[in-house]
Amino acid sequence: MKKLRKKTGSLRFLALVTYPDGSYGNIPDAAKIASVCHEYDVPLLLNGAYSVGRMPVSAKEIGADFIVGSGHKSMAASGPVGVLGVSEEYAPVVFRKSVHNKVKEIELLGCTARGATVMTLMASFPEVVKRTRNWDQEVENARWFSSRLEGMGFIQRGQKPHSHDLMFFEAPGFYEISQKVKNGRYFLYRELKERNIHGIKSGLTKYFKLSTFGLGKEKLGTVADAFEDILKKYENI
Repeated sequence: MKKLRKKTGSLRFLALVTYPDGSYGNIPDAAKIASVCHEYDVPLLLNGAYSVGRMPVSAKEIGADFIVGSGHKSMAASGPVGVLGVSEEYAPVVFRKSVHNKVKEIELLGCTARGATVMTLMASFPEVVKRTRNWDQEVENARWFSSRLEGMGFIQRGQKPHSHDLMFFEAPGFYEISQKVKNGRYFLYRELKERNIHGIKSGLTKYFKLSTFGLGKEKLGTVADAFEDILKKYENI
């Protein structure tokens, strides 16, 4: 930021931090980032696509000036739809009304969300409030699942101990199998489908990401057992 200020003479930018990131589920120290941003008078936007609706998160406590959430990723709404939170400082700018149409916010281009997207978003609020109170258990379940998989030779990439349900794994065992069996790229997808397990993209064997959110230990155990069974099935090829 010091280099930018020296080069441009000012710092009228917007900083964005994804909380957590969408690949590894890493949770950055957003409060520290916000503090640095404010030292240089740079507003901070918190991208909460995988946090708002899943876990307790407060833009005010973090110090973010803006926060966005995804209704169809982390709530239970039909998409695409989301939520936007703005600090008191920036609300008059973001939500300013047109001088020609007193009910139209200028910055919200075109038609904003309506119909089924808004109805399902609103309907999800009570359940969302309830489940965010269970976040500690979700984290415990994710760590338990990660431990099970690492016991089989999988490698969980990213922060450890992990603090989110979204995780990224390297699977050397599955990748080795894929190199030896016919149409190996898709063997894992087929094996999981036969066991009524879905979610990992077709064609992935060496690396994949998944979410443990809302499954509970019993179902996560079923998934872990399936991974173990698949590894055993091909151990002598």
